[in-house]
Amino acid sequence: MEFPDHPFWDFSLATYGRDGVADACIALQEAHGADVNILLFCAWAGCNGVRLDRPQIEAACAAVEAWHEEIVRPLRSVRRRLKTAVDEDPPDDLQSALRARIQKIEIDAEHIEQLRLAALAETFDLGEPGTAPPDDAAVRSNMQNYLSVLGSGGGAEADTALDTIAAAARRFRAAG
Repeated sequence: MEFPDHPFWDFSLATYGRDGVADACIALQEAHGADVNILLFCAWAGCNGVRLDRPQIEAACAAVEAWHEEIVRPLRSVRRRLKTAVDEDPPDDLQSALRARIQKIEIDAEHIEQLRLAALAETFDLGEPGTAPPDDAAVRSNMQNYLSVLGSGGGAEADTALDTIAAAARRFRAAG
């Protein structure tokens, strides 16, 4: 598949690949039902100097909800299921190869979700990526507001995860 270039995808790959970020994102996904793409969207907006309000975050959630629930989550479920024996035999090379193919499709589905979020961002007037003054507090605040939209108060573990993601997002901005 050929995808159009977009700075949000570049930001997401770089940020998610930093030490501890994948674990932090998965922890928030498992404990709070967070969509990692929306977490990264909130961080990306903050890196672009934009503080997202509750209606904007709710709009982001609504824009990708069906896609995430009907496409991304089922693919993730199948990929995870293929880690272990489906019958009494342990996973073999064919099962592992199928899992790898499904993982690639899952990443493509995540990419499409991100493009949907990026299209929505144009209505939020994020400006040209990298041109707004950095707003380190907005990165953390946007993600915290997202957890609030999910009905989560956070907690110490969530705070640590958010701090990890925010620090990585700031490093991306500084490197850019």
